Amino acid sequence: MADSLGDRLRSLLASDVYTGRGRLRADDLLVRERVGRGLGEASARLRELASRWRAERVPPSTREQPFPPASIMEPLRRADRLIRAIDDASAAVRGLPLLNQDKVWDRVRNVGLDELLQFDWTLVGESDALSAALADAQQLDAVDTAALEARLRQIREVIADRRRYIELLA
Repeated sequence: MADSLGDRLRSLLASDVYTGRGRLRADDLLVRERVGRGLGEASARLRELASRWRAERVPPSTREQPFPPASIMEPLRRADRLIRAIDDASAAVRGLPLLNQDKVWDRVRNVGLDELLQFDWTLVGESDALSAALADAQQLDAVDTAALEARLRQIREVIADRRRYIELLA
């Protein structure tokens, strides 16, 4: 009996992208990639602003003043904390549990797909908003740290809620 084209593609790709369960898994990975991209762009923009700030504002060390003034260094410290928080959130998104068991995927497909979609939609929206807020910033001291931290807090909360939800389904 001849294999269907879908079966041959699945065996060639070592994946079941062409089944309903495979599409759900692929969509889950696409969401992670999209959120990771938004967070990566935000982190890269913040690093760029910090680099420009160092080049333009931090004076070279002298014997009279070996350390730069604290007022000049404070935006750099805030940027470093934000970069670490963004990178931690990105790692948490990449580390979200996969729904490997067929029973769990069947439950998600039958019961919880709308809830899972809402979690993913929020993650994508918040990461894109974080990236957009940093893309508009022209100087490091113009970055609204409180608003960015609130977005990161929202992302961490959604990640935690999504984990708990998946654990309930499993």
